Amino acid sequence: MVYAMSRGWFDPFEEVRRIWKEMDRMFSELLSSKPAELRGEAGYRQPLADVYETDRDIVVVVEVPGVDKKDVKINATENAVEVRAESAREEEERGATWHRRERRYVGFYRRISLPAKVDPRRAKARFRNGVLEIRLPKVEEARGYSIEIE
Repeated sequence: MVYAMSRGWFDPFEEVRRIWKEMDRMFSELLSSKPAELRGEAGYRQPLADVYETDRDIVVVVEVPGVDKKDVKINATENAVEVRAESAREEEERGATWHRRERRYVGFYRRISLPAKVDPRRAKARFRNGVLEIRLPKVEEARGYSIEIE
């Protein structure tokens, strides 16, 4: 049932659809970002990431400190982006007794589900000071049209 509100028409199921879509995205993200050890990729860390949306793009910002631009690999589909960055291993100092070793890792890996469909062929990425920004243009959703009966 649709009710008229002072701001226009109100669809009570719109909020339910929005929550359902968000839950679907969260479960997809949870299942796709299982720990690296379970994926057989011990030594990989999951980098911090932000995802936001503009009128035209989905923007993904990922922190990958300590890696060179040439060591960052990005793969994208219309609904997800995957970032992998290999890190050069530091040489261990011979004869040293380690008391703490927290920074030993191979690199970074993160798969991020996107909130809208994008065109990965037109994506652009830039890397500066250990921060990767990926701009993925949104795909225009199909619109319905009225068809007159002759």
